[in-house]
Amino acid sequence: MEDTKREDPIAPAATSLLRKQLVALGQEHILAGLSSCTDEQRQALLTQLASIDFQLFQRALIDVVHTLGSSSSSSHTRSASNPFPPPPFPHANWEGFEHWLPVADFEGEHSKGDTARWWLEGLHLVAAGHVAVLVLAGGQGTRLGPNAPAVKGMLELDIPPKPRSLFELQAEQLLLVQQLAALVMGTEVKLQIPWIVMTSDATDLPTRTFFEEKHFFGLGKSQVWFMKQTSLPCVELEKGHAILMDNPWKVALAPAGNGAVFSDLATAGIVERLADQGIQYVQVYAVDNALARVADPVFYGFVHERKADIGVKVVAKKFPKEAVGVVCLHSQGSNPNDQRDRGVYGVIEYSEMSEELRTAEDSSGQLLFRAAHICINMFSVEYLKKLMDSEFQLEFHPAIKRISHSKDPVPGKPNGIKLEQFIFDAFKYCDPKKVALLEVDRDEEFAPIKNAVGPGVPDSPATALDLLLAVHCRVHSTPGPDSSNIHHQEESTNLTLLKSYVGGRSRTVADTEI
Repeated sequence: MEDTKREDPIAPAATSLLRKQLVALGQEHILAGLSSCTDEQRQALLTQLASIDFQLFQRALIDVVHTLGSSSSSSHTRSASNPFPPPPFPHANWEGFEHWLPVADFEGEHSKGDTARWWLEGLHLVAAGHVAVLVLAGGQGTRLGPNAPAVKGMLELDIPPKPRSLFELQAEQLLLVQQLAALVMGTEVKLQIPWIVMTSDATDLPTRTFFEEKHFFGLGKSQVWFMKQTSLPCVELEKGHAILMDNPWKVALAPAGNGAVFSDLATAGIVERLADQGIQYVQVYAVDNALARVADPVFYGFVHERKADIGVKVVAKKFPKEAVGVVCLHSQGSNPNDQRDRGVYGVIEYSEMSEELRTAEDSSGQLLFRAAHICINMFSVEYLKKLMDSEFQLEFHPAIKRISHSKDPVPGKPNGIKLEQFIFDAFKYCDPKKVALLEVDRDEEFAPIKNAVGPGVPDSPATALDLLLAVHCRVHSTPGPDSSNIHHQEESTNLTLLKSYVGGRSRTVADTEI
């Protein structure tokens, strides 16, 4: 009798409803631990279960089961949608940036080139308080080696004059852009650029603590908005897809993918907050790109000039077999040659492309499918508001992984599924005329950190540091314009700040030089 009573948790009505919900999902096994637990373990499990959106989990699992079980797999479905390359897109050219100042020399709209014009327009938007930045910072440092920090954003790179974390490097860029906007525009910045930091269950507390300990890297505390990413239960790979347990009193959870950012922004009330503050554009990037240009005025200005709802930075694929996803359009009809079918934007993964698509070239010899997605995107706040509508929900995809759990603590092969949404799936709901691609130089804006340091290992902290230092050397060895072209000391100051931003240099060093 005692065991039977212990099966009924502390709040009978609420738990009865939960039990019915789990029975309907075929997942009631996750309550089995309540028959043999302490009050503390019981409360911990019930608290965790109360935080899980089981309706969302059910929808995610339906999507994933359909993908896994359908004769039309995810890759087959996308291949069948007749992908075709996007129309020609411009290339951001920072060469000669040292001649963008003074801005009084902008004699005509095109006098200093497209990139300079976008840069100036972007600074206008910054000064007017119309921009924000969001960093996807839910990743842990577990794959970066035994000495890596718990949070990827806390990883330090040995950049002169002192080692600095990824978070600090990115905060310095925000400060530089604000300072540049104020000086170049000759006005105070109306609103400090909001920096939305999306954490996960595993990284939320250490990230908040790190920011507090570092005094927010000189940013205003009210300028940094934390938001925790949705997590969903992991499930078994085998048929039935039972929820996995870390132990009898704890469900194995995983973040719901970077595409969850849209629903999380809405749930946290941040979309409305951005709109109320007059924000028009939000740049979204991944924390583990050491060369990401944070709050990039060129990107803001480009998207604004194109009147786009989505901006996408891309780099050129190195070679046909480079395993990267590329931005493309998916035909919505059965006839790929139908000129009326403008398609919808998306990203096609390398594994989903036929050899014919991978190697296809245009008349100039360039790859047709060369626009590699580097997870630096821009979204208008109006479009974020649109995505709040249930009509525009993103589908979930299966991420088949080795997942440690109570019955298989050291899996030797993939044994489970994480339920994830992809940020680029939001592209398909946007009018293709409102999507703007901007090519950037790989060696200036893309230094991902995915692996631990090792001989010949790509995408590690060591390779990222090399790329960052190379940009720093190139930019700071660039001679400035003749002194006769710099009319005032403030223009010299502005150039120093601009070179610091472009070259990834510390704001502290810039201030010292000034």
